[in-house]
Amino acid sequence: MSAEQRRFPRTSLNEESIYFLHTNNEENNERIYSPATIVDVSEGGLGMQVGIPHEIDDQLWLEGIEGFTGVQAARVKWVQDIADKEMFYIGVEFEEA
Repeated sequence: MSAEQRRFPRTSLNEESIYFLHTNNEENNERIYSPATIVDVSEGGLGMQVGIPHEIDDQLWLEGIEGFTGVQAARVKWVQDIADKEMFYIGVEFEEA
């Protein structure tokens, strides 16, 4: 993803985190927690290295993100395979509370 497509400048970061999604993308279903490494953050979203091959528009919930209280909902906007690893780099956009 080129920098020209971003609406907000990003700040590099290297922070271990945990996020969750719901089975079948339905809020009343079980939460699935997964580890992630946040690699950059901006006012509108963040980039993460994850071990799950997410789809565009998957809804995720992030906890403990600096500048936010409680749980922050986000949607996956793009997904990139990381060469030679079973990891993925995803870009998520924060959703309005």
